[in-house]
Amino acid sequence: MKYVENLIVEVKVLDDGAVLVRRKDRKPLTATDHKEALRLADSSPGITVNDVLRVFPGGKVRQYGDNER
Repeated sequence: MKYVENLIVEVKVLDDGAVLVRRKDRKPLTATDHKEALRLADSSPGITVNDVLRVFPGGKVRQYGDNER
């Protein structure tokens, strides 16, 4: 999961690529807020499953510890 924020919005990018956005002042999101949140999510450091699958389409994603028994 990636987390990034600016003065107005908080953005969480979940491991499955879903983007959760909320305003810090709890007001409803505007179209401008939504565009800014997507820009922040795309520019933030870190790698998500969607990033990997974009490079390696059709790949199998394994969770940490799948091969431990």
